[in-house]
Amino acid sequence: MLANKSKMMTLSHWALWLVGGSLLTYHMITLWVSVHGAMKHYTMHLTAVLILGALLILGNRAADKSSLSRVIDIVTSLVSLVLATGAGVFLYANAETLEITQPFVENDALIAGACLIASVILITWRMWGATIALVCLIGAAYMTFGHLLPEPLTSRQQPLNVAISFLGGIGGPRGVLNYMPLSADMIFLLLVYGGLLHGTRVIDTFGELGQAIGLLVKGGVAYSAVVASTLIGMVTGQAISNIALSGVMTIPTMKKNGFTADEAGAIEVMSSTGSQLLPPIMGLGAFLMAVILGVSYIEVVIAGIIPGLLYMFAISIALYSLVGHKPRNVSQKYKINWRKIKWTLPSFILSFTVLIVLLVLRYSPAMAGFWGGLLVVLLSFARPAEFRPNIKELMKGCLTGLETAVQLTVVLAAIGLVVQTLTTTGLGVSAGHLISAYTDGNIVIALLIGMGVSLIVGMGLPTPAAYALIAIIVVPGLIDAGLSPIAANMYGFYFAIFSALTPPVAVGILVAVRISGGSFIRSAIEAAKLGSCALLVPFVFVSIPSILDPTNITVQAVLGLVVFLCASILTAGVVYGAIGRKLSSRERLVYAFAGPLSLIAYLLTHSVWIGLVPILTMIIRMGLTYRDKVKHQTLPESDITNDNQVVLQN
Repeated sequence: MLANKSKMMTLSHWALWLVGGSLLTYHMITLWVSVHGAMKHYTMHLTAVLILGALLILGNRAADKSSLSRVIDIVTSLVSLVLATGAGVFLYANAETLEITQPFVENDALIAGACLIASVILITWRMWGATIALVCLIGAAYMTFGHLLPEPLTSRQQPLNVAISFLGGIGGPRGVLNYMPLSADMIFLLLVYGGLLHGTRVIDTFGELGQAIGLLVKGGVAYSAVVASTLIGMVTGQAISNIALSGVMTIPTMKKNGFTADEAGAIEVMSSTGSQLLPPIMGLGAFLMAVILGVSYIEVVIAGIIPGLLYMFAISIALYSLVGHKPRNVSQKYKINWRKIKWTLPSFILSFTVLIVLLVLRYSPAMAGFWGGLLVVLLSFARPAEFRPNIKELMKGCLTGLETAVQLTVVLAAIGLVVQTLTTTGLGVSAGHLISAYTDGNIVIALLIGMGVSLIVGMGLPTPAAYALIAIIVVPGLIDAGLSPIAANMYGFYFAIFSALTPPVAVGILVAVRISGGSFIRSAIEAAKLGSCALLVPFVFVSIPSILDPTNITVQAVLGLVVFLCASILTAGVVYGAIGRKLSSRERLVYAFAGPLSLIAYLLTHSVWIGLVPILTMIIRMGLTYRDKVKHQTLPESDITNDNQVVLQN
């Protein structure tokens, strides 16, 4: 039996390489040559991805899987493999005919469409968990049987052939094929580039670079986690895998240096999650946003620059307050491999620069990913032998990129079922009108309701799926309330990211806790404390929209940014009771009024006088800190000694 299982694993491994290599080769060819029509292209892409997904599940031998879970994996992967292959071959062979006859198609086409839908849901279940698979299953069922429900949940009855045609993408890019243009033509090769950064040892260098930066400040190991996780996530654009990847390095190191398991897990989660806001990848949600808005991807990237930097500033200043007043074991010294940084980093910088230039010049992300990947591989062979990757590492990195691309494509196909249901039945429009009706045009109420609905809708879902739903349910109501489309979508995207941290599901926290060994609830609380300083970022760019266009920044936007920076520092002091030193209860109360409350009042009124409150408070604080420092330095040596003794006794 063990021998048979081993043979199955070996067979799935070789099949994985065969299908993955073929798909990668196919996408590189289609960059330059149009092989066949659009429907055949997207059907072939999804079919190959589903086959790869089934093979990945079949070959998953994670140590934490029970025997029952392993059996379920084998059964569902084999069933999905048969369903996806059969349906994909049929739909590919009959693509031209189905484009003309849909939705009035023969029963064999409907069976193929149903098999494709079933394969997507099964693979989503084993790859992403039961929550999102159940959401997609309910969406597909509502499309077909929603008319049987009582008011107000009832929907118009859809004929069975229409429901299956639309959900199965028969003859058109709908349902499971809704977002295949995004996957096949934009992100696939870009994510392979991210995988090649693993294979060429660039990701390891990010960890080394983070440690080097972390040595500069107290509690620096935590800042090294922020830097490393941000750099990795900025390229991969996927929070959960980023937490798993960088967390195994950063979380144990932080625990060794005095951070609790809950603090270490929260720091990693907030760093990895926030990396989805940083260009150039910004997570899959940014590509979705470009498609929804009908704009160039680079326009979304530009809009995300300042919000991403504000988020990272807020997290960093919260971290400063966390470590500032606590004794930390920072005596452990790291031996930084500067030669590794010197020889490895240039290959990333040059390839990354080319990627950015191509995106700015409006080349497709696929083309940018192709040249970026090619350059990082070629340049890696120009290093000395000790820093040069071998073929096995490159193949493993390529497989990592393929696996990431498969995971995201599967979730895109799955969420396409829900999106199709919401648009065809009109349920999404009704939800948007409901939000508009409750807000009655009041932008503040619209923002608060939008935030609450976004956090609930996205609970337990990966960011791309959460944002796709929010874009249909919440964003239209925000636009009706007066927001610009880009501001409304950025607002929804921001809280789609935060929804991954919302209990009781909080998938990001769950992954971190498995590594840290901490408590789920306490880790969630620590993450909420760190995130509280960044919670007002979306309200800032909604109140001052020019922040989303750095090329046309206004004086009001500059003042708003300064107000936010000062208020964030004061907010961190309120949350942690320290900014460099421990604060008294009276100081925390003053900072609460001068920090977050003044910022909210400024965003509501745009009053310069209110905006000056956090700025002046920070100036006064720095003045008093400088005075105390000078006074301490001028004390007689005996007084300083006595003062230090009192501190140590306390």
